Amino acid sequence: MDKLLQDLRFAVRSLRRQPGFVAVALATLALGIGTATAMFTVVNGVLLKPLPFHDPRALTLIQIVGVNGLLFPLPDTDFLALRANHPAFERVAVYAPTTFNLTGTGTPEVVRAAWATGEFFSTLGVQPQLGRFFASADDAAGAPPLVVLAHGFWTRRFGANPAAVGQTIRLNGIDCTIIGVARPGLRFGRELELWRNRTVGPPPRRGPFYLMGLARRQAGVTDAAVRANLDSVAASLKQQHGPGDWKFQSEPLTEALVGDARTPLYLLLGAVGILLLIALANVANLLLARSAARQRELAVRAALGAGRARITRQLLTESALLSIAGGALGVVLGFGLTRVLLPLGELIIPRLSEIQVDVRVMLFAVGLSLIAGLLFGTAPALQASGADVMEPLRDDQRAGAGRSRRALQRSLVIVEIALALMLSIGAGLLIRSLARLQHVDTGIEAHDVMTFSLSLPRARYADENAARIFYDRLIDRLQAIPGIRRAATAVSLPPDQLTVTDNFTAEGQRFAVGESSPPATLMVVSESYFSALGIPLVRGRLFDSRDREGAESVVIVNRTLADRYYPNGEAVGRRFRIGGMERPNNQWMRVVGVVGDVKYNGLAEPVDPAFYLPFQQESWSSQYVVVRAAVDPSSLVGSINEAVWSIDRELPIARLRTMDQLMGEASADSRFRAYLLGAFGGLGLLLAIIGVYGVMAYAVAQRARELGVRAALGARPTDLVRLVVKDAGLLAATGVIAGLLGAWMLTGLTQKLLFQVTARDPLTFIVTATVLAGAALLASWLPARRAGRTDPIGVLRQ
Repeated sequence: MDKLLQDLRFAVRSLRRQPGFVAVALATLALGIGTATAMFTVVNGVLLKPLPFHDPRALTLIQIVGVNGLLFPLPDTDFLALRANHPAFERVAVYAPTTFNLTGTGTPEVVRAAWATGEFFSTLGVQPQLGRFFASADDAAGAPPLVVLAHGFWTRRFGANPAAVGQTIRLNGIDCTIIGVARPGLRFGRELELWRNRTVGPPPRRGPFYLMGLARRQAGVTDAAVRANLDSVAASLKQQHGPGDWKFQSEPLTEALVGDARTPLYLLLGAVGILLLIALANVANLLLARSAARQRELAVRAALGAGRARITRQLLTESALLSIAGGALGVVLGFGLTRVLLPLGELIIPRLSEIQVDVRVMLFAVGLSLIAGLLFGTAPALQASGADVMEPLRDDQRAGAGRSRRALQRSLVIVEIALALMLSIGAGLLIRSLARLQHVDTGIEAHDVMTFSLSLPRARYADENAARIFYDRLIDRLQAIPGIRRAATAVSLPPDQLTVTDNFTAEGQRFAVGESSPPATLMVVSESYFSALGIPLVRGRLFDSRDREGAESVVIVNRTLADRYYPNGEAVGRRFRIGGMERPNNQWMRVVGVVGDVKYNGLAEPVDPAFYLPFQQESWSSQYVVVRAAVDPSSLVGSINEAVWSIDRELPIARLRTMDQLMGEASADSRFRAYLLGAFGGLGLLLAIIGVYGVMAYAVAQRARELGVRAALGARPTDLVRLVVKDAGLLAATGVIAGLLGAWMLTGLTQKLLFQVTARDPLTFIVTATVLAGAALLASWLPARRAGRTDPIGVLRQ
């Protein structure tokens, strides 16, 4: 212990004498450890931390998988069939995310909520903080409207008053009784403010599809038994409602909630791991240079009796002090970076509100700091203790780094360049993919468009005619506002606000036995929708005043549907019907027009078949409103609010966005990955350049005698510059080749995240390698110029 304390005191004194070295080393360590800690905090909260439910591994999500692997929610019929026959599951429930208009107290607002059946909370295995959760009887037909409040909403809206239980709140014009309050931290996919009981009665047909199945597996039940249970229920439904090429899919709830985020987060964690290795290589090079400068000191200690083990221990103690201090700074930086990452990823990272610093994160940071100290400190310590430390005392003129030390330094720089190139190529691929995504043709003219959504409460708008009258009045008032050119309504919006899909039958289409009719995007739009968004008419006509209730039922299809399901794309004048063989009584409609393709399911997804119904013939209470402006759309917010509230003062406006904002949000996940990996790539490139500069500057200092002799023998300054640059070029070339090979093998992992760019895109590889090699040569220029100014007389006199 005394020797350890002595080593610690000496290490502190030694490091205090070199504040510049310490500052650079600590900054480099803090950068590497901080970014790694920040990313691990996110990965831990999203992927590693168990869901806050009882035995979350037993929870599973049930959906329908149809043609080409497309996933669909469940209808009421399927939920009732599963609840009646579930030997492989303890409980079965369903839920459906939604929003409600909260009125009656203060300013109307839209609250994020979910419908849930009676056994939803018991399936999750959670208990309320106050009151009770839904019971089995609460989803029976005719059950009273009930509400369970989320803890945050209860605190915000009711001041955490226990007397809130038993009170009523008005949702979509219906008074609902508050029966319970959830515990803090109860989240399910996204942050919700309340849950409303969903009553389910015997439905007249199989549809609509809007429910997500939630089940808890029986203990010890195998995957085969689960599959057999689901197949049995599917077979009975097909026998009752008609055949189809679909089945149920069971997926672990954790995977369903975070599955799409798993690959990107692990990719970013791997990227910060590479950045950390580059930082450690830089610090190791600093320590190698420092140990070379301390050869006389080490020789004196050896002459006084210090063995190699003692010298090695002393150097490792100094490395440990650096790693602990750098780790502490890194943890602070990591916490700060985490606070920056959370708002950047709030639209794309699931379970975001559950991310926090816990014991696992702290252990990771401490362990990472200790491992980092061993990684960057061991090689320099062994080099210093393994060399002939008495040589500096025998020949002061030849004190310097030996061949093995120089070889190790050069190897570390090559590794830095290779890792930085791999990181930069990955960033380049994602940035190119983002550029392609942001320039994709969505089929609309997005500029100067404002959108928002409205949901009419059925308590005040009981039928389609009431909803139609409201939206007709709203469109008239909006179009009367100066600065608004067009106003329209629709049930979905591009580029990814898809609300409704349904299958269809085109005239002349034939189905094989057991084959389902194809799915398509279902749009209900007002007459001016196409002109408001600039969607071109390809053939036929758009909706007009002829398409009213009681007139011939008409439909407009997009180009993809027309080309795929009608001969030569000639759909105008042909017939079209919603549903397939399972709905033989659905009426045929006349196709009156074909319009251009529009993306409703995401920028990176291919255009799906879509069909449009006129709002005057198929009115819906929940609509998006689209406003085409002749001025800055954001300047119209006040006028839009007044137009809505002049008709219904208790109607809240939700999701008020410009179309440009919607486009930006649609690419938020790609932008988050590209910017973050681009920042990591830039930092890695900077560290690699610093490494090249440091090694070349040190090499020039160590080769001063050689350069002086060369100059004395007639070497010109340009010859000396060329010698140093050539040496740096060899390092850069070796590192670039190694980096290209590594990137070639690893970038395939990013293919799922790319859009219209291959994982081995030649242009990205060539440009990135050229930039990094050029930067490395530029970093060697200053040491090379210093070599060119070598004074041979001055060197030979020393």
